Amino acid sequence: MSRFIVALLVTLVFSVPLSSLAATTNRIAQGEAYTLAVIRGRAVCLDAAGRVADALFGCDGASQRFGLAGKDGRLYKFSTADTMTAMFSDPRVRQRELQLTARLRAGDQLEVIKVQSIKEGKLYDIFYFCEVCNIKAYAPGLCPCCRNELEFRETPP
Repeated sequence: MSRFIVALLVTLVFSVPLSSLAATTNRIAQGEAYTLAVIRGRAVCLDAAGRVADALFGCDGASQRFGLAGKDGRLYKFSTADTMTAMFSDPRVRQRELQLTARLRAGDQLEVIKVQSIKEGKLYDIFYFCEVCNIKAYAPGLCPCCRNELEFRETPP
């Protein structure tokens, strides 16, 4: 019986035409063009036009957009679909010098992989934590389990 199942699985796997697999791989590769980047700078709020917003009034709306003012003088914009950017709604994060590991796409658009703060030349991981439920999150707010406020943390990697 088990030989029959193995034979059936092998037949199913090898019955998919290789040309369709290659086409799928090429489409993914073409649609996902990016370079891996490590960029230092500060998170900033952007206005509707994608420019750096006034520090006093720029981050008060529900439809917040964020960017990274890089130490290299460039303004990098985050993908609107990037859920990791919710971290930048916290003023404590925007006040820190940051190092981001991200996918850099066309038009200086970033997709966050990792956010770290820099203190006295050392890197610290930034996240939000619930001590009660032992849950780590990358956005401020309430714990999805117990509904207590998540605690902001910076720890050495």
